Amino acid sequence: MPLMFGCSRPARLTLIAAMVLGACAAQAQGTADASAAEAQYRLGLYQRETGEPYSAIETLETLLSANPSLNRARLELAVAYYRTLNYARARAEAQRVLDDPRTPENVRLSVLSFVKQMELEQSIAQGKPHKWEVNTSVGLLYDSNVNAGPDNAILGSSASGLLTLNQEFLSKSDWGYTAQAGVQHTWQQPAPVRIGESTGRLQWISSLNAYHKGYHNYSDFNLGVLSLATGPGLIVGQGMRGNLNLQVDHITFGGRELGLYTSLNPTITLRGLGGEITTDVLVSQRSFSRPTDAGRQGQFRSIGLSYGRLIGAQASVQGGVRTFVENTREDRFSNQGHEVFVGGRIQWSGIDFFVRSAVRNARYDGVEPVFDVARRELERRNEVGASYTFLEGWLEKWQLSATLANVHNRSNVSLYGYDRDTAFINLGRTF
Repeated sequence: MPLMFGCSRPARLTLIAAMVLGACAAQAQGTADASAAEAQYRLGLYQRETGEPYSAIETLETLLSANPSLNRARLELAVAYYRTLNYARARAEAQRVLDDPRTPENVRLSVLSFVKQMELEQSIAQGKPHKWEVNTSVGLLYDSNVNAGPDNAILGSSASGLLTLNQEFLSKSDWGYTAQAGVQHTWQQPAPVRIGESTGRLQWISSLNAYHKGYHNYSDFNLGVLSLATGPGLIVGQGMRGNLNLQVDHITFGGRELGLYTSLNPTITLRGLGGEITTDVLVSQRSFSRPTDAGRQGQFRSIGLSYGRLIGAQASVQGGVRTFVENTREDRFSNQGHEVFVGGRIQWSGIDFFVRSAVRNARYDGVEPVFDVARRELERRNEVGASYTFLEGWLEKWQLSATLANVHNRSNVSLYGYDRDTAFINLGRTF
């Protein structure tokens, strides 16, 4: 009896059984591999959509190293690179899908559209790392109390008799003008910066600005400020931005040099509670030129916390609190206190309306001469205004704005108590 394959019948049955079992095992292994690949693919998508794009990149690249022909994973990898602003790698992965002849035509069209969108965004983000802006404005003003003087000449009484203020120091009203011009340069690093699972853009912002306020009759109260500022900034996705600003302000008053303020101002803004939360710190060294102001020399420090949010597409609200401390050479000018403010803005019929209210409480350390008490002040400031940007005609892109403000300063030393109303109208533009 001839032998098949050189085996007896029981041996042949054993061999067939082994072959069947081997085929089943291979199929099971293939099913397990496919299941593991699917799980890894879904993990990569989950990581990307839950704010972990860099972890998603690692997961999808590991998957593709074992399954290089898995184009759906390669497309999701391209999107993950796009989310991290790595346009070059995103385009490279998308191009590999386009170069695959097995890619369906409808998928090919979607990928081409994605590549075009990336090219446009890349040209905007990286094509011009240097950005210049020039701004200017001119305006008219009315000030009911140019010198922030009291309305009443009778200040009170002392051991020596009735205290009466010289008439020339009472409140004075006047008309005037404002003029402002500035230039700002922003440099943006072309390559993105990884910060944990987020992607940031590093900037460096510098500006030069000049401002002048002049009065018609009382030029001794004209104010001029020349400001130079520079410092780095960082924008991290849509969730955070911050900057560190170093600024020097040269101030003139009445046409003469008043002093120099040198300030450091770090600021950070985070998304949260349905809006934006901003924290800022200000440290300012204040030097004065006039001998009469020598006692005011010193340092001003403050820290602020504010919250703002949009209400629909046309309105927003904001509120916050700030504490401050000023240390000067003479105790009578040293003070500390806090400020609370609220405000809102709404657009209607192309006009932007705003309102703002603030209360500032200050306590001074030293005793005031003659009055023999330490000064306490409570300032209330209310503002309302509107602006309109011209959309056509010879004033196209120019903005016309108007502001009304009232300041009521109450003090236990009547010399420092005053009321002041101001009205501004400005025309300005950014080029």
